[in-house]
Amino acid sequence: MPHTTNKSSAAVIDKAVSAWLTWNDIEIDERLELINQWSELLKLQHSLGLLPAQMVDFHAEHAPPLLSMGEEMPGPTGESNVLSTAGRGPFVIIAEPDASINGFIALLSCALIAGNSVIVAPLPEHQDIISTLQQVCDFSDVVMPLLTEDADKLRNEIIKDGAVAGVGFVGTQVEAMEINRTLANREGQIAAFIAETDPDELTTVRDQQLVLRFITEKTLTTNVTAVGGNATLLALGCGDV
Repeated sequence: MPHTTNKSSAAVIDKAVSAWLTWNDIEIDERLELINQWSELLKLQHSLGLLPAQMVDFHAEHAPPLLSMGEEMPGPTGESNVLSTAGRGPFVIIAEPDASINGFIALLSCALIAGNSVIVAPLPEHQDIISTLQQVCDFSDVVMPLLTEDADKLRNEIIKDGAVAGVGFVGTQVEAMEINRTLANREGQIAAFIAETDPDELTTVRDQQLVLRFITEKTLTTNVTAVGGNATLLALGCGDV
C-alpha cells in the first residue's frame, strides 16, 4: 500500500528539499569554508570537548580530493562531458540515546560537506552542535541546511518518503536492521543507508572516504556535433567518406 506522508511531515520534507537545492548550489570550496567556521565554534563548546570538532576537521580535510567541481572527459564523437559530484538530497540522521556523539557529528558533517540538507531529531547533547551551525549560517547569510523533527515522525513518517535520499544512523545493530528494512520496503528512489553500530572503534565514520557515501555523480554533455562541430565524424557516420 503506498505510503502517505502527513501534512506536518510533508512540510518538513519540502523545507529540506528547498534547503538542499540552496546548499548544494554553493561551491564546494565555500561549503568547506563554512564547515571550517563551524568547527572553530565547536572547539569553543567546552561541554563537547575537542573530539567532535576534530572529527569535522578530519572529514573536511579528506573530502576535497574526492569531490569534483568538474572533470573534463572528452567523448568519442567530439562531445564534451563534464563529470562532477553533488549532494543526493535530504538526509535523515538518527542517533539513539547514549549513541556516540562523534559518530553523529561525523555523519552530519559528511552529509553537509557533500551538499545535502539534513533532518535530525536532536538529543540534548546535540544542541550546541546545531546552535553553532546556525550561527555560521546566520553570519554568512546562508540558508540553514539542518532541520529538526520529532524522533517518532522521523522513524514512522519521514524516512518512508521517497524524497529522502538517505539515512545515517548511530546506534545498535538491532535498530539499524529495522531502519534498513523500512527503507527496503518503501517506494520511490533507493535510499542510501550509512550505519555506525560500533561504539568503540567507530569503524564506519572513521573511513577517510565516508563522504563518497553521501554524493551522487552528474555529467553535463555538450554535443557539438549536433550543430556541425565535427563534420568529418558526421560524414563517416553517414557512409559518405
